[in-house]
Amino acid sequence: FDTNALFVAGTQVTPKFAAVTASSSGDTTVVSAVATKKIRVMGYLVTGNGAVNWRWESATGGAITGLHYLASAGQGAAPVFSPVGICETVAGEALQINLSSAIAVGGWLIYCEV
Repeated sequence: FDTNALFVAGTQVTPKFAAVTASSSGDTTVVSAVATKKIRVMGYLVTGNGAVNWRWESATGGAITGLHYLASAGQGAAPVFSPVGICETVAGEALQINLSSAIAVGGWLIYCEV
């Protein structure tokens, strides 16, 4: 079992990791755009410092998940790791987190470029 690579349609992709840090209402880039590549999210943990709604977005493509609702400080979301992906951006677009209000959120992300 090789944990350094995954295969998507026969092509090897390398899992990558990013910190999630946002505190402004609206969009914050988590992973920068890569020309011609989609950012595919395979796992994440996001917790909040207060009540806030949030979602993953493709930079100009808009929402790629529904809203997640954090009712109070310390709540979070962490779906089970999925090697086939949880969501992905439009090719060539950054992955953003969108917050409903200026509440600090943080966590981590596992993704690959496909």
